[in-house]
Amino acid sequence: MHTVLSGISRWLFVAFLAAVPASCRHSKSDTNHSETMQINWEELSTDGLQGNLAKGVSAAYAALINGNLIVAGGANFPEKLGFEGGRKFFYNDIVQFDASTNKWKLVGHLPDSSAHGVSVPVAGGALWIGGNNASQSLNKVYAVSLSPKGTVKLTPFPALPAAMDNFAGCSSGDMVFVGGGNMNGAPSNVFYCINVKTDSAWTELPPFPGIPRLQAVMVSMEEEGKTYVYLLGGFFGGDETSVPAMATELLKYDVSAGAWTKAGDQMDPGTQKPFSLGGATAMQLDNRYILCLGGVNHTIFLDALTAQYKIAHNPALSTREKEKQNLEFSKRYMTQPPLYYRFNSECRIFDTKTNEWHTIDSTLNAARAGATLVGDSRKFYAVQGELKPGVRSPETWRGEIKIR
Repeated sequence: MHTVLSGISRWLFVAFLAAVPASCRHSKSDTNHSETMQINWEELSTDGLQGNLAKGVSAAYAALINGNLIVAGGANFPEKLGFEGGRKFFYNDIVQFDASTNKWKLVGHLPDSSAHGVSVPVAGGALWIGGNNASQSLNKVYAVSLSPKGTVKLTPFPALPAAMDNFAGCSSGDMVFVGGGNMNGAPSNVFYCINVKTDSAWTELPPFPGIPRLQAVMVSMEEEGKTYVYLLGGFFGGDETSVPAMATELLKYDVSAGAWTKAGDQMDPGTQKPFSLGGATAMQLDNRYILCLGGVNHTIFLDALTAQYKIAHNPALSTREKEKQNLEFSKRYMTQPPLYYRFNSECRIFDTKTNEWHTIDSTLNAARAGATLVGDSRKFYAVQGELKPGVRSPETWRGEIKIR
């Protein structure tokens, strides 16, 4: 039976949001552009972010509707870190970036102060799905749209079959897919879909193989008239019978066949070492490439999970001794400078035609965990996220992919 992590292990993963992909439809290209791509970056102003929101959040919901960037919810530790007794705050504010004034403005509120859900684009807006608040995981879903006057509207949508947080999701046309994360508090391999135009409930699909995946990313592609869903990254914190593990296999789901297959490995072509996409973000590009930004470092994060796992499962330690060792570990691990954690600065492209990885940029702009990514064609916004465990950034970056 899979169990929920305790102590620092919980702090390690709840801060990281599962990927928020943007599933866009484009014509295919037979030319391999991945090695000639570059990203032009522009930092958005943080003016208008008030109170604790000015300190930045991770795991927020987001939508890009008719060019309007809307961000909601999220979580942070505004006072002190969790192991120091700091309380994790969740927010219900909905803010919009006003390009005419170069400021953020408050435009509404969520029904729940929440974070760690999934945001996916759909016709006319987006779905904000699941997540959790300070006391429980959520199964609620809302359709997000803008009125002709620019007012943000939230419409209740069929609820998830179970409460889900720290999971992944994507859309393809009218179809929305979600999977992994915590289901009713336990790490899972679940996979669901819904047609936003015709369905009144979510449909359970075959679970993905391998370890459960928290903080994975999910992206859809249309290939020769068929829809495929790609699942990348994520991690499993371990249970009574299995040790912690990082997911480094790319899985591919054939919607028409109802079957999962392996599509590749997360292996850096230069170092020939695996890399992590836990806490990363991803989006589709030109109906061929998967753009992946950020996420935790494979080795450093796995070492931290394993250290905590060994403490928790050491039968020779009393409860008090475990608490003492957890605190000592937290003091060492959680108080290092941001560069120590080596969050991924590489902006990687996976070519679904050649099954090859290419690094098209390397920048601290992308070195976040738990950011939220929304995009349209070759333009995207990487919204806030963590600079290191427990420490958020209020910065949002606008990126545009250029072909040289």
